[in-house]
Amino acid sequence: MFYRSCKIMLIAAALAAFLGLSPALAGDVIVTQAWSRATPKGAKVAGGYLTIENRGMQPDRLLSASSAAAAKVEIHQMSMQDGIMTMRTLDDGLVIPPDATVTLAPGADHIMFIGLIAPFEEDQRVAVSLNFERAGRIEASFEVGGVGAKGPRLQIASTKHAATSPMRPVATDEPFFTHICGTRVMANVTVSPGRSGPIEVLVQIEDSDEKPLAVDAVTVTLSNPDKGIAPVTARAERAAADSWRVRMTAAAGGKWSLSLGIDLAKDDRVDIAAPILIE
Repeated sequence: MFYRSCKIMLIAAALAAFLGLSPALAGDVIVTQAWSRATPKGAKVAGGYLTIENRGMQPDRLLSASSAAAAKVEIHQMSMQDGIMTMRTLDDGLVIPPDATVTLAPGADHIMFIGLIAPFEEDQRVAVSLNFERAGRIEASFEVGGVGAKGPRLQIASTKHAATSPMRPVATDEPFFTHICGTRVMANVTVSPGRSGPIEVLVQIEDSDEKPLAVDAVTVTLSNPDKGIAPVTARAERAAADSWRVRMTAAAGGKWSLSLGIDLAKDDRVDIAAPILIE
């Protein structure tokens, strides 16, 4: 049994190394499953996701991150307030409790690449320096998946010491989250559920400094020309000072374009858009 377990571990490690997914570690901290999503041309932001395991007896803290691929990298915390997904920067860093694993994922805590030097392309590797309070600096390589990727191509289940399937199982009603960045405004968008049929689109508006922004009106347009589906536009209802919601229908699965028309004031409108994936 021991021989079989070791053999599986060696095979998994070799496959991870071949794909550039070898764990990065320093001290008691191990970073695995670092990945991101491809971004459309002109995009200025991208999310970064990873798993951080602290095998020590003392808490550690992810203080900051940096990458040559972006002007700056921030650590963001996501939380649900009154049914609206909100995001804030963790200026004091992210705590990694002792003997615990913290996963940064879409729709949850994550790192944000801001001011991309170039769009992220599928199969690209993005080098990132992660700075921890106790473990120090860890150099990680983020695998870039497709626009609607749900996780890295290869995941190593450390508790079972075995390679798992390329994508983690996705619940049917799991929402799809994306962050849309413009030069004057940004938006946190949650599409729930992330599958074809009736959906609810929740939009939180922010200014260029990522502060909540109250606007006059928001319209949402869904389009899918690849499926021959004509664009559908609906006016969102205000849910909070900076948040809006609208119910729509995604007639089929696949890659859609979601566009926001944001009326900042009378005769002052901004349009931003991003691709989304509907299961």
